[in-house]
Amino acid sequence: MLFAQFGYAQVNMGARIGMNLGMFDLKNSNITESYNISPSLSVLIKMDIDVPFSTVFSFRTGLGLVIKGSEVDHIPTIQHPDTIWSLLYRLNYLEVPLLLVARAETDFFGTFYFGVGPTLSLGVGGRMEMFSEHRTNHGQTQSSYGLVWGNKPAPEAHHGYDYFRRFDFGVGALFSYQLPRSGLAFTVNYNKGLRNISPNPGIDLKTSYFGFSIGFIMGGA
Repeated sequence: MLFAQFGYAQVNMGARIGMNLGMFDLKNSNITESYNISPSLSVLIKMDIDVPFSTVFSFRTGLGLVIKGSEVDHIPTIQHPDTIWSLLYRLNYLEVPLLLVARAETDFFGTFYFGVGPTLSLGVGGRMEMFSEHRTNHGQTQSSYGLVWGNKPAPEAHHGYDYFRRFDFGVGALFSYQLPRSGLAFTVNYNKGLRNISPNPGIDLKTSYFGFSIGFIMGGA
């Protein structure tokens, strides 16, 4: 953690690493079949910059690599009783938070932080894994696809499952605890995407995730 003296207090910079549990909010009016959506566990890496502007409040931004994703499992129907398929998504985003953070410092119990504000994300890569099984002939297939980023919908002959808008925005919140007389900090955060990241007609897809991370702040409270 690097720090410098400005105004009210130190401008702190730190890094943390952890895990996030991603989830899709998906509505697809193009199909009548049912599906289950389950969370996907991934790694997150973040760098934070905390700029105090009073004894209590600060502005926190930074840059993080966040893998948003989920697993979508097809439920067999009367029309297609013998086919089971599953899609596993991992969408790599560079994320910039713009948070207002309140700080409560104690003498013996360390320092507590609570923050809320908008987040901006840019898609930089990712993969979609497709698994399918045919019960009649016991055949199984597995495929992996790179993601197609952009605002244009998939061609009519294409299923479009791997088409995504590159830019996403949402709202984030965090709670962090920093040990007394130590730079070690534990952070829990939540992010809810507000933009439909699917360019395809009839599909409404938004992301969300819970994250837990551990970081170290040299020279922290």
